[in-house]
Amino acid sequence: MSGKFIKTASVILILVLLLSLSSFAKQQKWRIGTLIADFVPAGAGMVEFAKLVEERTDGQITMDCYPVQQLGFWMDEFDNISKGSQEMGFIPPSPRYEQFSAIYMDFVVTNWDDFEEYYGRDGFLFKYVAEGCEQLGIKLLGFMNVGFEGYSGMKGPVVYPEDITKLKIKTRVGYPTSVVYYESLGPVVSVDMGEVFTGLQLGTIDCQANQAVETVYTQFHDVTKYFTDTNSMPAFISILINKRLFDSLPLETQEVIEKTADEIVEKVNRESKEKEEEYYQKFEEEGVVVTRLTAEQRESWIELAKKPGGMWDKARETLGDESIDFLLDNLGK
Repeated sequence: MSGKFIKTASVILILVLLLSLSSFAKQQKWRIGTLIADFVPAGAGMVEFAKLVEERTDGQITMDCYPVQQLGFWMDEFDNISKGSQEMGFIPPSPRYEQFSAIYMDFVVTNWDDFEEYYGRDGFLFKYVAEGCEQLGIKLLGFMNVGFEGYSGMKGPVVYPEDITKLKIKTRVGYPTSVVYYESLGPVVSVDMGEVFTGLQLGTIDCQANQAVETVYTQFHDVTKYFTDTNSMPAFISILINKRLFDSLPLETQEVIEKTADEIVEKVNRESKEKEEEYYQKFEEEGVVVTRLTAEQRESWIELAKKPGGMWDKARETLGDESIDFLLDNLGK
């Protein structure tokens, strides 16, 4: 065997090995988690997102999907994405960070049109959250709304805020900023999310004020006699990816991920809006007293939050003036 043939064969072998290693280096397996079940639109959207990205990258990126906080408490998942120990998530921005304080104020967005405008890519709330995420090493890809949060439980009906006071309702709320609002109406009870069902059964709490109708129907169906669509806040889910990871990807792969995220956002929002109406109908058919507020009735809830000395004003003590003034300026109030 001639030396020339051996040399040529060696070069070919090296090239094959380099190409193989290059292909292997591009193949990545990610973890992506969410706090909700995979049978609701946003949870199913995560699974579909992973599938489409795998198809559109020819299998170079595969994702293991973990619904219902299988990777840990959702705020910890957010931190893990920031640190890079978890690649992606379909979770809300963590309220542990003051960068996101404005979106956790009640009665900022109370209808689907405003949600799609403010949380769309060109919306002021999308840009606000995207900037906060970037400071923490996260890239924001999109916002979905599971549905608007309401007021539900065993006592009612509740039409106006003062009904809470008249009925002497003990309310469980989800976010610290909401405590100020509901404390002005009656007792606020601190109950962990995992204890809400039992709390409603035993009367430790009478109502809760932070769950979208979809979540109430699927998880608290047996302990709900009344539901009011206060629409105090969108139950938002954001699509997040570690920014360093995203920036390391080839441009065409980045475009695939962003385009796929846009498609999923549009689909999930459309389906969630439809599902919201379906759940209201199901509740009514099963005897739950569902109160759909008129514009005038809803305004009484909003006014209580935004009036001088109300929740928004009082939030300045803990959040500072910047977040509240930011909302007022951008909402034209």
